[in-house]
Amino acid sequence: MRRDTIMTGQSMVGPDGGLLGRLFFGGPRTSWRSKLSWLLEPSAMDVIFAVRSSLAAVLSLLIAMGMELDSPQWAPLTVWVVAQSSRGESLSKARWRIAGTVLGCCIGVALIAAFPQASALFFCCLAVWIGLCCGGATFLESYRAYGLVLTGFTSAIVATGAIAQPDEVFDIAIARGTYIILGVVCEALLAVLFMPTLQTQARKRLLDRLNGAFQTVRHVVSDLVSGRADAQTQGQVLTDLMAANARIEFDALEMGPRTHAADHAHAALAAMIMVLARARGMALLLEPKNEGAQADVPLPASLYADYDIARQHIEACAHPKRGDRFRFKMTSRRHALEAVENGIRSCAGILAGWLVWEVTGWPAGAGFISFVALVYGLLATRENPIVASTPFLKGALWCAFAAAIYAFWIMPAVTAPEVLIVMLMLVMTIGGLAARKPATAGYAFSFNMFLPVLIGPGNQSRFSEEAFFNNAMAFLVAVTFVGWTYRLVLPFRVDSHMRRTARWVERRLKALGAPGSRVTVHQWLAESASSLVRILRNAQGVPQPVRLAYMQTQFRAMTMGMHIVFLRDVAKDPVLPLSARRGIQVFLRKWVQTGTDATAWAGMTEGWLLRQMHGKPFEVQETLQKAAISLRILAAERPEDVLS
Repeated sequence: MRRDTIMTGQSMVGPDGGLLGRLFFGGPRTSWRSKLSWLLEPSAMDVIFAVRSSLAAVLSLLIAMGMELDSPQWAPLTVWVVAQSSRGESLSKARWRIAGTVLGCCIGVALIAAFPQASALFFCCLAVWIGLCCGGATFLESYRAYGLVLTGFTSAIVATGAIAQPDEVFDIAIARGTYIILGVVCEALLAVLFMPTLQTQARKRLLDRLNGAFQTVRHVVSDLVSGRADAQTQGQVLTDLMAANARIEFDALEMGPRTHAADHAHAALAAMIMVLARARGMALLLEPKNEGAQADVPLPASLYADYDIARQHIEACAHPKRGDRFRFKMTSRRHALEAVENGIRSCAGILAGWLVWEVTGWPAGAGFISFVALVYGLLATRENPIVASTPFLKGALWCAFAAAIYAFWIMPAVTAPEVLIVMLMLVMTIGGLAARKPATAGYAFSFNMFLPVLIGPGNQSRFSEEAFFNNAMAFLVAVTFVGWTYRLVLPFRVDSHMRRTARWVERRLKALGAPGSRVTVHQWLAESASSLVRILRNAQGVPQPVRLAYMQTQFRAMTMGMHIVFLRDVAKDPVLPLSARRGIQVFLRKWVQTGTDATAWAGMTEGWLLRQMHGKPFEVQETLQKAAISLRILAAERPEDVLS
């Protein structure tokens, strides 16, 4: 019995922690410490971002209250919408937000003027307009898409705010525009004060990102040619390259308008993607016949030309030259079906929200519609709105809880602007720290923006309990409503997206061989890489064998497309013998007709080209030799291994 008691005591305080150990010394404490590392152990940059954004939000609120604006809480919301970790992101988002706000205010005024007494027509037109904005945003990139969806939900905010007082719609539109511009200016001012050496830091970040990507590609290419790099490694490298490509625009904005660093940076990353695709083709030719130890294989000479191109563009970013006129742009795939689905979903959501208001006669119905339109706009540009809506809802719940504490206990005791600053700075700084970490950014996304809206600070009054509950309930119901519509109305499914992408790649791959095709190698590789990376970011629920097989198929398609484009260009080269060009044209015609089944003709066409080399000039022989290698790589891809 004593031994049992001793053993029980050991289980409570022993080396493994036990119950008391886990409570005071072990498990949960370590777990919570890791979960709260963003708050307990923030980096210097995290603190700077949180304090800067919080100060800008509080400053915009005080200015709005000093201007006697009727709803000053919308100004700090704008600050948190615009605030980004880098100055370039804030600049890009701010300018598109201002443009979208101006257009949205005009549309809101026009809707009220056109349908002052016809609620059904008004909401139908508003729903169609928001659907067009959300659907059209799918075709745009970066914060241009955000600017378009902002136009839609700004129209809804202005129009629904003027439903009870249509004669004051112009004043409401001016007020909403003033809040947004005020928030943008405050955020920009604080960002300049906190980041004085803007251009130097931006150039350093860009060069560090490009040099890091270059070294990673060199390492992976060496492993790829030697047969040691798997599809998972290639996918991770592509993800890093596309992420770096997405941030070039922001660095370029910080570096100033009179530079072509962005074009050179895009070109450098495009050259690195081409190195990966070319290395994979070379790996097929150098693949050992027997299974044995994987040894290092010398890199083919053709890869060094792409390396040199990447180095030259990186050097052009580091040392810009006067009179540089270089232009380069990487494109991404446009998802037409997803744009239609996004537009239909948003349109149906606004109409359903109006029906809820119409049937229930909810006093806070106008605010509910405004929140629905706003949340649709915030989530419409996300790759997977279903995934994004869950942390958004959780952050909204925390926001409502914190706002209740402020509205009921803290705000009634505030008697001076200085006290208001101190009270708001604490919770806003915590939200800013959470926004810097990927694990908590989704929660902070809704928490930071809507906390001032729910608190509702004013000059001469505060929210009553009834007003607070109505406003908070409208907000939470709107967030929940939008989340469920994303799940019920044409929901995003990664498996169907993968099938659509596979069919798109198959059609696009066949069309590359057409004589009239103008798709370049860089365009093909960039579009294919962006589609694949998007799938990888949303395919966590897909079984790993299926995901790896799909990645391998996409990598093969990228390599094959690159060589088809090369053969298409060779077939148009007037320097080559007519017989050689006709042989390539016959193969490309088969390719356009049958797709990857035409690889059965690749070996025959290769032999034909090699026979045309005898007695020809060196330049002609070199081009024909490259074309023969491209055909050999295509032949190495069997029809059963490629897209079907």
